[in-house]
Amino acid sequence: MSVGAPGGTYLAPTRTGVEFRGATAVSDTLFGAFRTAGIVEEVAWTGRTAYLFAGEHGIVAVDASDSTNLTAIGGHDHLGVIRHGAFAPSSATLAAATDGALYFFHERSPGALDLIDTRAYTDERRLVRVQARADSFLVLSYRSSPTLRMFLTLYRVRAGAAPESLWEFQANGYPVQDLAWPDAIAFVAVGILGILPVDTETRLAAPAVTVGGGTQFVRDVDANGSSVIAVGEARTYAQFTRSGLKGRSLISEVDRLTAIDPFAVSLIGGLSVISEDEQAPPLEPDEVGSSLIEVRDVSQPALPGRTATTGSGRVRRVAVDAGLAYVADYTGGLRIYRVDSADTSLVGALPLTGISRAYDLALDPARHLVYLAAGTAGVLLVDVTNPASPAVAGSVLPQGITVSVGAISSSLAVVGRRGGGSAGISFLDVANPAAPAERGKLGASSVQDPRAFAVRDTVLFVADELLGLVSVGFGNPDAPVVIGFPSGVGASDLDLLGTRLLVGTGSAGVQVVDVTNPVSLNLLATVPSPPVFGLAQLGQTGIALLGDGGALAIDLRVPSAPLVRGVIQVPGFSRDAAWTGDTLLIAESLGLERYRASAVVGIDPALSLATEPGSLLPRVRIAWSQTLPAGAIGWNIYRETGSPAEGLAAAPGARVNDSILAPAVRAAIDGRAQAAVTYRYRLEAFFPDGSSLEVAEGVIYTGSNAALGRVYPNPYRPRNGQMLQIPYRVLSIDGGKSIELRVFDAGGRLVRRISGPAPPGGGFGSLAWDGRDDRGRLLADGVYFVKMKGPGIDDARQLILLR
Repeated sequence: MSVGAPGGTYLAPTRTGVEFRGATAVSDTLFGAFRTAGIVEEVAWTGRTAYLFAGEHGIVAVDASDSTNLTAIGGHDHLGVIRHGAFAPSSATLAAATDGALYFFHERSPGALDLIDTRAYTDERRLVRVQARADSFLVLSYRSSPTLRMFLTLYRVRAGAAPESLWEFQANGYPVQDLAWPDAIAFVAVGILGILPVDTETRLAAPAVTVGGGTQFVRDVDANGSSVIAVGEARTYAQFTRSGLKGRSLISEVDRLTAIDPFAVSLIGGLSVISEDEQAPPLEPDEVGSSLIEVRDVSQPALPGRTATTGSGRVRRVAVDAGLAYVADYTGGLRIYRVDSADTSLVGALPLTGISRAYDLALDPARHLVYLAAGTAGVLLVDVTNPASPAVAGSVLPQGITVSVGAISSSLAVVGRRGGGSAGISFLDVANPAAPAERGKLGASSVQDPRAFAVRDTVLFVADELLGLVSVGFGNPDAPVVIGFPSGVGASDLDLLGTRLLVGTGSAGVQVVDVTNPVSLNLLATVPSPPVFGLAQLGQTGIALLGDGGALAIDLRVPSAPLVRGVIQVPGFSRDAAWTGDTLLIAESLGLERYRASAVVGIDPALSLATEPGSLLPRVRIAWSQTLPAGAIGWNIYRETGSPAEGLAAAPGARVNDSILAPAVRAAIDGRAQAAVTYRYRLEAFFPDGSSLEVAEGVIYTGSNAALGRVYPNPYRPRNGQMLQIPYRVLSIDGGKSIELRVFDAGGRLVRRISGPAPPGGGFGSLAWDGRDDRGRLLADGVYFVKMKGPGIDDARQLILLR
């Protein structure tokens, strides 16, 4: 997907952020890129600010004044999974949408957004696209039950005012996919039915225009004053010329095939920019195929399009030695990078041929060798004496598909095989790199899906995706044997340091295992987390790689009681990590991310946390005295459930502040906490590149304040059966006790008693009053007081009654 930006340039959302590009009739140039956690699904552009809609990571504001140095300047991440949005320039309003809700923000200044309204849809419709023009938004949505129905809803947001819903167009039977709104005519992509023109002034739809004679399914559409462009399944690209009244008629269809399967298209000046993905299915569940940007000249549709590859493959493993990082890139082969702080350039690469893939690698630093598990190509022994020119020294082709490899000594290595009856492990004689030879092996009855290895003495520990942790004795490499029994919990990776083995699983988080006695392994602790794809540990710290969930940092000073320290936000899909000094390299999607992170666990300064005693709902005051680190632009505060010792959910937590706090701020209020919950708060410094640094943290238990809440509505008008609601909270009590609400007039005379049972375990409740006295008579206008008495509560509120 892409969105127009000034100067003939455009922004292309990617899996790991956004790219700033420029397209001409003869070239396409990448000026700069911004990396962020979360898959960016759409972008809204205004002035020199881009608002990225990054799924569960919300809205990320990016300053693009310098196209080669995009920097983060703000964001909102507490509204749910944000998928779509648009910016209305006339009223400086941003609309952002989840699947079922629409949020409107006023842009106070670039990157600073104030929420002004929320529209939540309760009829189970799903929002598909939001488009903006001047001060208005056109929203496309659909509902599939009880019948398929499309909706076009028009909102207007005048400067400084709340949104107005002007009208809604509805029609049955259209499988809506996308929306373009260049002028009075909106064009809706409706799947196999083609393109539906809708006049937004008369609210009348013209007949849908099919693509390819009604045989092509349309996924995405864009339009300007003269043309309509559509892409769809089976490499469909169709271009129409607009004609007739308001340009609602589509004529002169030109059909072309795209390079690979297209999923989005945008008109940028006189060019159509098409986002495409490889159509062939992946060879395994976590493979990523290649993606392309194709550019076509609208004025010359017969000319072939130009393509630029934006990404392929996925990093599977990274290992570091002597200032170089060796990377197994799934479809890119072996890649070697410098890891010096001043130079991170690519040094050399060894591409693979055919359908072979780089699954894993291991280093033999003394002999300058890399063992590369290359799938159908077996194991390649790569000479990296000259890292700028890696070369295959030898290879061996065990039965099956080689998916994992481990270096044991200068003469012995081990490989893992996948492929039904061919699955298992093989030990290799690698004393002569030019002629490696297979030695002993175990078959599928012992090892079924080996993903990673670790070695201690003559015991090999295997992470098996199906069987779990498997121990293999190889005192005689020609006759390996299984020791003990598999753990039974599918394992994806492992990392051994001394006798402390970390095991990453798909269903049981991170397991900490003592391997002192390989015959009887001792499970010391389990750290709850989503599925783990990779592990790394150094000193007192462990890192669990969680795919799209980032990286989980674990304090391992006490192995039997590991502490979760927080989540590192990683762009893309994190798969593996390696330490080099105080730099942590995380392999993700198409490259390496670098983080300054010491493996020695330090204790962050404590936040000052306290609940406000006069508040019915728990409001937590957070204060700190720390100075903003150099280079940071503001503060963020995150709230997570539970203390570090209890194990936190592997997520970044809920952000307390709606927008970045200014550098001079030293306190904030969290009004979204719940009663009787242990919360951990983290204070993080936010940097222009989108990264964060934890500065302080603290834990607080939010108790229960027994009190009356705010009565509503107030003033109260008892019309049409409307009741006055009096919310309250009481302390934890025994079940049979009750509470009593008394209503007094302005003179202090008791006019009504209302009794009810208190919640058995304490907590929230509500009583209602209909504006009548004990005899059922409607009371006169005036000031009244409600007072509640019960276990642990004696509180009153004032209200106004208006008939």
